[in-house]
Amino acid sequence: MPANPTNDIQQCLQQCQQTAQQLRSMATQTSNSQVKMKLNEGAHHLDLCMEECQYSLNQLQTPAMA
Repeated sequence: MPANPTNDIQQCLQQCQQTAQQLRSMATQTSNSQVKMKLNEGAHHLDLCMEECQYSLNQLQTPAMA
């Protein structure tokens, strides 16, 4: 079965969304402000990565201009 970059990127985005949610959930459960900050920072970095992946996905789904 040939590789499908669109599906691969979509799966990666879903995994990143889940991970970012988990990090935010962990951040709300801790009373340590430094840990809370780092967990939220990690979730934010995933958000930025997801934006870039979404851009790539949009490029793959948009027909190339000849």
